[in-house]
Parts: sequence; structure tokens; C-alpha cells
Amino acid sequence: MMFRRGLLGFASRLALAVLTACGDGDAGVGGTGAPETTMSADPTGGTTGEDAFAAELERLVVPHIDPSGKTGAVGLVAAVVGPGVRIVAGYGATEIGGPAPGPDTIFEIGSLTKVFTGLLLARALDRSTVALADPIDPLFPLGAPQFQGQSITLLDLATHSSGLPRMPNNTHSADPRNPGAGYTEQDLGEFMANWTLKAAPGTTVMYSNLGAGTLGYFLVEDAGEASYEALMRRDLAGPLGMMDTRIMVPPTDQARVARGYRQGIAAPANEIGEPLAGGGALRSSGADMLRLLEAALAVGDPAVVAAWSRVIEPQRPSPQGREGQLGLLVTRETIDGRHWYFKDGQTAGFSSYLRFSTSPPAAVVLLTNAGELAEADTLKVLASEILGALPPG
Repeated sequence: MMFRRGLLGFASRLALAVLTACGDGDAGVGGTGAPETTMSADPTGGTTGEDAFAAELERLVVPHIDPSGKTGAVGLVAAVVGPGVRIVAGYGATEIGGPAPGPDTIFEIGSLTKVFTGLLLARALDRSTVALADPIDPLFPLGAPQFQGQSITLLDLATHSSGLPRMPNNTHSADPRNPGAGYTEQDLGEFMANWTLKAAPGTTVMYSNLGAGTLGYFLVEDAGEASYEALMRRDLAGPLGMMDTRIMVPPTDQARVARGYRQGIAAPANEIGEPLAGGGALRSSGADMLRLLEAALAVGDPAVVAAWSRVIEPQRPSPQGREGQLGLLVTRETIDGRHWYFKDGQTAGFSSYLRFSTSPPAAVVLLTNAGELAEADTLKVLASEILGALPPG
């Protein structure tokens, strides 16, 4: 479904319209028509420019849809905001042979969770309950890794320069597609007590789901909340009205959860133990993720807007060698003098990608139920094409 509103007017939010099918094709296996599309629409109608962009968006996305899931995504939701445009459009199906996805279809977002963790750190910094130089040692009474007496700090965790590995070496999940399932606080404490750093924190960049999870765990303890999800909903999802963003989807909303696939084969649902949740446990919808990115464009709850301003300030080099922010979240690259921020995510059966620029303001988030799409530049290229098709500001 598609929801339209001019960028200058989207501070006053309109309710998402009831989903209505707009595609003519069969989204199921064996369908001969185009993949089904659903949209949410502003009841006042769109402009000619908005209609033209919607048509171009469909033209760009549909080639990446395959009803069987073998050569593309079974389903994809694209959420876009830019000059005169605000659209959340769904293509394909929530599962093989199922209905088209919409703005409130729930996807696993994998490492886009790290965006939330970076913002939670910024919220804590703004409250002055933590500082970037704080060591993690007090969180681990059995001991925490050090290098020649130097401790890991929150800044080290947030910039992937802690020296911690991508994943702990004491996971015990029986399913390699869900290596963090069942991981406990005791497991994390034992790992920290026994891990040896090979270099001083802050000197070596290595992408670490463990580091992201540890940062989230630290922030939960600092806030006195019961879980990562509880803290995220308190500080981010609640203020922005993101009601579909969570780790555990309640039974009443299960019908809106997309089914994940890898090359057409159904994948297991993502499971990550609580101490690692900040690295990749969240689920969300296109409508919710667009609200999050609108806050990066200075629209929405003032505290979250301020957090975005903090987290896009350059800190240390990113794993890709570009400028990095409180780098669990996004990498910055500069193209033709314009700063772009981006992050991707992946679980066994889902791929996701976000990209935005604050000047002039524009953003896109792509959510798919195909796990393999994150392993190439498919979503990155598609996001760039979509943003390039926006009307000029």
C-alpha cells in the first residue's frame, strides 16, 4: 500500500489507510501476472509527481520479486520519503502463495537493530547516565577483557573497535542459522571472563554482533529495564508511535508476520538470547521504520531527533574504511558533496537495508523476506535507484 504526503507537511501525521489491493497479478506460485502490490494512500489523493514516482518505484522493485523465492524476494516493502513524497509500498507476498505485504507487515530486520542500539546509547548520553569513556568492567563481576590494563569502553563497542569477535565462542545453539539462540547472561559473563584481547581497544576495527549485543545489555542494565525490547520501546518505539517494532510479536499480531525464505526454502524464525539482542533481534514494519528515519530528518519526537543528531557525528573509521558514527548503526559516505548514511541487515530468512541523507532530506528502507539478498549489493543498488528517482527538492 502507498501513503502519500508532501515532505513539508509530514510533521502532522495522517493515519494509515486501510489496506486495499492495487495489483492485478497473482502473487502465488505459478501466477502469470505481475506481483501483487499493496499501498496505503492519503485520502486527499496524490499529485502527478507522486503518481509518477509510485509508478517508477514499482518499475524498479518488481524485477526483484519472484513468487517462488528462488531468484528474488517473495515479498518486499519499500518505504520512501523525500521532496513531496511519502510512500510505503508492498510487492509480492508475505509468504509463498500468500497475500501482498503492506505498511504493517512485520519483517525480521537483523542488524538494523544496531541502529536502535546506537540511538539508545545516544539517549543515555543525552540523559548523562553514561559516558562514551565508561568501561564495561562493572557489568561483569567475573572479569572483563583488557589489554595491558586498558578496558573496553562504550565508544569501543559502538565503533566496532572493542577487539571482541563477531560472535562469542561459547554459543550452544543446535541450529547454525540461529547461532545466538538460547544465549544467557551467564554465558556472556563466562565469555568475558575468559576472552583475551589481541590489541588495545580502539585500535582495531572488526564488526562485532557480540559488541553490539554487549552495548545493548549494558544500556538495559544502566536504565534498570527488564529487557532490550522494554528499553527500546520506552526510549524509541513509544515516543515515535512504532507499535509494531519489537522482538516478540504477540499472538494477536502473528497474522501480520512475513515468512522468511532462503532461495525459496522456508527459514527458521530469528532467535537471539537476551544479552545479544542489541545486535540483531528486532522485528519491524515498513511504516514503523519510516517513522524512525523521519526522526533522522528532524521530524518526530524531539528527544529521538536529538539522538539522531548525536549518532551521525563522525567518531572512528567504520569497518568499510569510511567515516563511522556511533558505528553500530550506520556508515557515512559522501557522493557529490552529499552525505549518505546506510546500514544493512540479515537473518536466515530476511534481508533489510536503509539509506538516508539529511540535506536535502530523503530516506528509504527496504524490507524483504529473502535471506540471501543481503549478501550482494542488490538492496544497496535498489535503494540508490529509488532515491535517485525522487522528484528534485
